[in-house]
Amino acid sequence: MELFDSTYINAGRQSELDWARGLAIFFMVTIHVAEDLIGMPPGLFSHFLSLSGGPLAAPVFMMLLGIGIVYSRNSSPQKLAKRGLSLIGLHYALNFFAFGIPLLLMFSRTSDSIYLTDFFNYMFGIDILAFAGLTFLLFALKEKLKLKTIHLVMFTLLLSGLNLLLTHPVDNMSLWPFFGLFLHVNEYSYFPFFAWIAYPVIGYMAGNLLKTCTNKTLLYKNLFIISSLIVISMSLVTQKYDFNILLMYLEEPDSYYFQDFIQYILVTAIVFSWISILYFISKIKFLDFFAKILARWSQNITIMYCIQWLIIGWLFNLELTDFPIQTHIVLLTGIVITILADLGAMLYLKVCALISSKQH
Repeated sequence: MELFDSTYINAGRQSELDWARGLAIFFMVTIHVAEDLIGMPPGLFSHFLSLSGGPLAAPVFMMLLGIGIVYSRNSSPQKLAKRGLSLIGLHYALNFFAFGIPLLLMFSRTSDSIYLTDFFNYMFGIDILAFAGLTFLLFALKEKLKLKTIHLVMFTLLLSGLNLLLTHPVDNMSLWPFFGLFLHVNEYSYFPFFAWIAYPVIGYMAGNLLKTCTNKTLLYKNLFIISSLIVISMSLVTQKYDFNILLMYLEEPDSYYFQDFIQYILVTAIVFSWISILYFISKIKFLDFFAKILARWSQNITIMYCIQWLIIGWLFNLELTDFPIQTHIVLLTGIVITILADLGAMLYLKVCALISSKQH
């Protein structure tokens, strides 16, 4: 039997992708807690945070965004464009409510102009929601112009090359908020479009293959072997030059936001290895309880992402944190904020459903 067919076979939700997306939001929350509230604890746990909060967080979300476009029923150019614009608007609204308001409160209390500078920087900082919005706009353009996947790949390679050529610090405060959408121009441009668009495009190609796969078990076995060999090989080769590429997210965090072609290969291999492992874990029946939780987190990931930043942003900017830098403190705080984000997302959806029912 051929591994891939000419027709779509695997329709509907894929449990391993829900596992990956659900865990990604927990990893995002935990790394944000460590970086913004408590600090990176010493020892082996910092390596775990570096891996889980790096390749297994945002890149997983971005690749699954591309896969999700393949599986979405709302893939018309108009709906993709509408989704993209709404995410960009949500990004700036989140910046204002999570960072802008508490910083203005701190300025009113202290009259220290540093809080006005921070207000500007955080208000126009480029986070993953803005990137996701631009990605939807790109795919809307692809569908509108009826471009083939090869055209999308060529355009992505062009943008990735321009990312390497054009990225530089932009000190003009009136310019960087715009250029920061596309290039890693300063420390507040976390997920610039040119540097990260490769991951949704890789996800889009993987989604088309996954949807036509006739034997997912064989697919993930082969994918795990190949991707694991790539990760091991790249790690061994870089150690020859006294540099462990797997530790770059811990030792050189700025390199995480300035992605390049080598990182695309490494991170993609790590993500595919991870999703392959989760495919086999998701088959274990006694883990169904966790599978339901992760599926809910996966469906509510955007809402949970916003809620966790509202919590962390207010605690950070109002300087209400004085935690000891210890592993269990970071982990417990991450768990608590994830639970609060989960409960908040469910409450938000219930309120929205109630309002909608009353309007009808």
